[in-house]
Amino acid sequence: MTIIKQLSLAATIAALFTSSTVFATPNNDVTNTMPNSDYFAATQYKEAQAPLNSFGAIDVKTSIPENIQVPSAPVEAGGNNGVPETLVQKWTQAGIFSPQVEARAFILMDANTGQIIASNDANMRMAPASTTKLMLMYIVEQKLADGVISLDSKVQVPEVAWRTGGSRMFLKPGSFVSVKDLISGMIVESGNDAAVTLANYIAGSQSSFVVMMNATAVKLGMHNTHFTTVMGLPAPAHFSTAYDLGLLGQHIMNDYPQYFHFFSQKYFEYNHIRQPNFNRLLFTYQYATGMKTGSTEAAGYSLVSSAEIPNNPMKLVGVVLGTKSLNDVAAQSKALFNYGFHFFKQDSLYAANSKLSEQKVWGGQQNTVSLGLEKSLTLVLPSSVDEKGLVTKLQIDRDIKAPVDKGEKLGEITVTYKDKVIQTEPLVALNSVQQGGWFTRTWASISLYFHNLLASYGL
Repeated sequence: MTIIKQLSLAATIAALFTSSTVFATPNNDVTNTMPNSDYFAATQYKEAQAPLNSFGAIDVKTSIPENIQVPSAPVEAGGNNGVPETLVQKWTQAGIFSPQVEARAFILMDANTGQIIASNDANMRMAPASTTKLMLMYIVEQKLADGVISLDSKVQVPEVAWRTGGSRMFLKPGSFVSVKDLISGMIVESGNDAAVTLANYIAGSQSSFVVMMNATAVKLGMHNTHFTTVMGLPAPAHFSTAYDLGLLGQHIMNDYPQYFHFFSQKYFEYNHIRQPNFNRLLFTYQYATGMKTGSTEAAGYSLVSSAEIPNNPMKLVGVVLGTKSLNDVAAQSKALFNYGFHFFKQDSLYAANSKLSEQKVWGGQQNTVSLGLEKSLTLVLPSSVDEKGLVTKLQIDRDIKAPVDKGEKLGEITVTYKDKVIQTEPLVALNSVQQGGWFTRTWASISLYFHNLLASYGL
């Protein structure tokens, strides 16, 4: 097993002046395997700390080597190609080809189902830069939804936020700003001062908020992500992947849709300063719905974006990492969305909680149980595929005996196309069935015995 090296603060500072120090043993594994289920980068680099200046703000002048920002992944991380099978790989018989995207890494995901349409090097660690603010925003949305804070809450701007360099919404220290304005300033203007203000307001300090961010990364299944800052300025062991950022984008779209409109703002004005959104896709692609840009000298320009077309049920999340400019990352993202909407479609086969079968229950207060799906069975298919060619088959457990709990798995539904399995989902009980009385159970045991005996003779 690869051993993760943990650096003390002194060692971290010393590492800034050398290009040979790394956080983990280098790994050249590029096999298509998923990370170990118990591996999370968010738990591996607990002592990584951001370089601070004399004001306690992150020192943007500190030059941090890329291999310190993005330590090499151990074998447990799954390799550079460690993402689930893409639809491009699954539908080779339909003549689907991979999109050509000029970027270091990318992924295209259907937000409704989580199915990955296409990807390249989507598990390669990279500096996320200001796409980090998506995790900050996700936690802010949690607190808003839970009623811990409100959009109209007034927050006092700490001096450390004013002292933080990089992009900003030009907050004045000591002034009071609404959470709503801070969110807009963080998303539209990528304000580091807004990000630091929100983090301090919610958690009391940036370091405490970073702990929340890493814990949330584990909860969302982001195996190859570790945060060291709240806004994405270069720091030791601050990295993510296209796949992980795609997961985060999917959760942002689905978990708290009531706040998603913040991501589509093209402009925001604060303190008489009007700034455009760094996300130029909003200005060049009519179906873009938002999300966040990021850029560092080492990683290039990146964008986590989303798009929807009217009367099309698909919602797509695209992640393009490592391009040459803001215009370039917008153009590559647009091309990725055009590919997805043109060559793929969404088909809902069965709704959640709809009865697909009625089965006998032995020894219960009721004689039957309804079987169905806990969540809707929705597929993303190549546009060239005729849905009439899809074949569904139910495989149901034999001899279902009471008690049966609602949600208990009692079989599977399998979808095939030209004899190739496309998707398999569990069949579950849609209702509970309690055990019957002594006489009912006894009679059921006798009946089941003779039933199986006759069946063994083919009768």
